[in-house]
Amino acid sequence: QDPDVLDTWFSSGLWPFSTLGWPEDTADLRYFYPTSVLSCGTDILFFWVARMITLGLHFLGERPFEDVLIHGMVRDGEGRKMSKSLGNGIDPLEVVAKYGADATRYATLAGVAPGADTRFSYERAESARNFANKLWNASRFVLMNLPDDMPAPAAGGLCLPDGTGLELADEWILSRLARLTGDIQTLFEGYEVGEVARRIYDFVWNEYCDWYIEMAKIRLYGQDQSAKAAAQTVLLYVLERTLRLLHPVMPFVTEEIWQALPHNGPS
Repeated sequence: QDPDVLDTWFSSGLWPFSTLGWPEDTADLRYFYPTSVLSCGTDILFFWVARMITLGLHFLGERPFEDVLIHGMVRDGEGRKMSKSLGNGIDPLEVVAKYGADATRYATLAGVAPGADTRFSYERAESARNFANKLWNASRFVLMNLPDDMPAPAAGGLCLPDGTGLELADEWILSRLARLTGDIQTLFEGYEVGEVARRIYDFVWNEYCDWYIEMAKIRLYGQDQSAKAAAQTVLLYVLERTLRLLHPVMPFVTEEIWQALPHNGPS
């Protein structure tokens, strides 16, 4: 081997700190090293991950990351490894062009256990697109039934207008949202991103859309203005909080909807 050539895997092992200004003592290096999570496949554990850890300990005296999240391989719909010889490769840019970036992301995440391979199919992408459409249409319905001067949801929690109160349906959906929020936090901490996607899907489709919105229509189309105001407040609050939970999985559609809602953040 040529002694003047820096081995590819060795140079890659320097990545966690060389990109932060090492060997100089930079502000970025002090702030960002060590980082928290490295995500990778099993095929580079020895070639890359072990070298990053070894070089981090050698040059900086500290491991470069706290956790290593090992993900599986994306296979075709029949569970086969994608290859040129089989001709079963899928171009993600083509999937994005046909179904959207959010649907492509969701289709590769939903229901996948940590470390397990996932089977990608166009049927999964179509189902994910249908979910994005469901969320979009539900949001349009909520926005159509909000007054022009609707305030943004309170940062600290639900804040009902004066003279209004919660009904049983409101208490039910709020309790389901609270449970979902706690579960999603736990799942994210355990890197169970596939289960995060599945749980939010079930909440949005089966509980918020199919049940609560349908029950809220009675008050939205009724003559009791205080009951209508309470339903509007809960509809907006639950939608806004759900968008926050879903944003890491489907960032584009959630951002677009959130910008259309009454909010206190940047536009």
